[in-house]
Amino acid sequence: MVRARARAFDEGDFGFIYDTYHSDSYFIRQFPDRAAYLSYGQSSLASDFEICECRILKERIEGDEARVMFYLETMFKGERTENFELSLFMMTELGWRYHSSQKLDRENYAGAIEDIDWDDFEKVKDKVFF
Repeated sequence: MVRARARAFDEGDFGFIYDTYHSDSYFIRQFPDRAAYLSYGQSSLASDFEICECRILKERIEGDEARVMFYLETMFKGERTENFELSLFMMTELGWRYHSSQKLDRENYAGAIEDIDWDDFEKVKDKVFF
């Protein structure tokens, strides 16, 4: 699902991205209107946001919940950023759906990308969830 969503961003398929959010996600509360999000995606993200690299690092599936840790290198309006995300996916009647993530900026983790672990997200002082 992470790779499919990254590919959808690259292709400007904001409908797929919207449709793969879990109905209880913070994102859906923020964008309850699918058409409004599609318009926002096309006008604000399509030309300004690019995923340069998306690398799955770890995953843990327990019943109807999956946690996926991945690394992202992105460009937004010409500015490069690197971060790690620990995402929660939940199984629904329609398959896996993205529920939420915790972000960890690359500058807050000095180790090798491949060495990051679950505990590193717990050590973050000011956790950012979305």
